[in-house]
Amino acid sequence: MELADQDGQFVIRTNRNMAVPAGATRHLLASVAVDTFGTLETLPVFDRSDQQIGLLIGTVVDTDRKVVLHDGLRLDGSLDGDGDVDAFVETQIYRLAGTFLFVLDHGGTRRVYLDANGTKSLVYDPSSKMAGATATVLLDAREYDRRLRHDLLDALGVHRGGSLPGGLTAHRGIYRLLCNHYLDLDSWTATRHWPKAEIAQTTDVAATCRTIVTEVKNTIEALIKEGDVHVALTAGHDTRLVLACCRDFVDQITFVTLQVPGDGIDIQLAGALSEKFNLRHRVLPFVKTDSDEAERWQKRAGHAVRGPNMDLYAAVAPLKDRIFVGGACGEIGRGCIWFGATDTTPIDARQMASRLKLPMHREVINAIDNWLAPIDHLGSLLKLDLAYMELSIHCWVFVQSYTKPGHVEINPLISRRLFTAMLSLPPEVRLKNGMILRCIESAWPEVASVPINQYGNWRDKTVKLRHAISDPRRAIRKARQLVSILIG
Repeated sequence: MELADQDGQFVIRTNRNMAVPAGATRHLLASVAVDTFGTLETLPVFDRSDQQIGLLIGTVVDTDRKVVLHDGLRLDGSLDGDGDVDAFVETQIYRLAGTFLFVLDHGGTRRVYLDANGTKSLVYDPSSKMAGATATVLLDAREYDRRLRHDLLDALGVHRGGSLPGGLTAHRGIYRLLCNHYLDLDSWTATRHWPKAEIAQTTDVAATCRTIVTEVKNTIEALIKEGDVHVALTAGHDTRLVLACCRDFVDQITFVTLQVPGDGIDIQLAGALSEKFNLRHRVLPFVKTDSDEAERWQKRAGHAVRGPNMDLYAAVAPLKDRIFVGGACGEIGRGCIWFGATDTTPIDARQMASRLKLPMHREVINAIDNWLAPIDHLGSLLKLDLAYMELSIHCWVFVQSYTKPGHVEINPLISRRLFTAMLSLPPEVRLKNGMILRCIESAWPEVASVPINQYGNWRDKTVKLRHAISDPRRAIRKARQLVSILIG
């Protein structure tokens, strides 16, 4: 793998005597070595006695101070004694936003924690006692090819846009750490650390929605201080919420829309919003990625994903060296895979796979079974929310974290504070996009005057008809999914 393709990746190893890989920078902790490549930012983490206890990797936003951190992080607590490590990390690390992971190495405790949705993905190889961004930096070229599981990739339809859920990867003996789980660097096992109980339901919906808006605004304000910020603008709900949170900064932001063949609603509605609210708007024309670059893109993702983002990689090249702000994970506040479930609806692995549109493959079902076991005591709605977060978004969107070297992408709807706030809202508020609409009403109500995800005229019916005619399998998949859930 060329050094340019390793840019933004890293390796974590407990054997500090191993040679530093070519082109890497080594960071030594108490007993762990972290090797980073290229432009990847690292921040030492110190406790209140100024003792280094770990390392943050990635772009870290302190939303309380409205700044991106660069010089390290000093905590106001300490891990000395027999305190609860997970509780300490929740309080001290998960108050942060951005895209990062945290390597803890202190007092004999060696762990890796991901951010709230694992936007900096991590895989690990227990046999070699190494973890890293992708299998690409853990294996040499011969091992990479020898251990590549073409059978699993074919069975799960990864080449057709499918995913590898529940800790599965494209390589034999390599496992993925799921968000809300930490990796123990001594036992080389993953353990869930959040949530350990039900999320308490808020008694003040309006205040909770204001918290969501404030956190998003604070993240965007911090990023604007860093440089040239481009914010995604589509026809959808989540980017509309992000737009609403940009109200105070619109003159400092460029909004960007990708021109996707055969789907003009994003361009249409983004254009309407830009004209009505005098937004600086940029349309990125469609450019199909060539085959050589597509192969490099796949390898930078450890061959764990393909799909449309690979084909469109060349189109987003103009955003390199800029800060791109997306709208991912607003779906967490919308109960998007509830499909009529209640908190007492029984859900097993096969039903979960159906809701997530995953194939009924033996390894998938076993992985979901293992995933479900530690959360058996939680209500069904929270299980479904966690499944969408961990088995869907994390395992499809964020395995692509390292495919665009030189790009900084932040999704300000992702943080523990935000997810906790979203999950605390009553089900009746979250259904029918209630959370999104209430937050928009709180932040910038006028932007809802332009329809969301629809033209608002006769064209909406023709679009649905065209989709049904062009892809009848879409309707069949939906019918199968609903039938499976109903007969459960």
